Amino acid sequence: MNQHTLKITASDQPTVLERLLQVTRYRGFVVTGMTMFPQEAGDELAIEISVRSENSIDNLYHQLDKLFDIRDIRVDNTTSLQCRA
Repeated sequence: MNQHTLKITASDQPTVLERLLQVTRYRGFVVTGMTMFPQEAGDELAIEISVRSENSIDNLYHQLDKLFDIRDIRVDNTTSLQCRA
């Protein structure tokens, strides 16, 4: 399985985490870790989410990028690695 880390900047809204996790699950990814902190600006969240799946990370990236509350998203390639299940 492939392991990836996504670094996301999102609006500080009550439903943003629910939507993010829902899209991740629908696309066949398993969340293996997640951190979230409010940004200094006060209206943004810094979210780091680790996921694994056999599916392409590009599909998840493009689906999350469509979400209204997502302001920036990037795949941290330094943590991408092959895992054995």
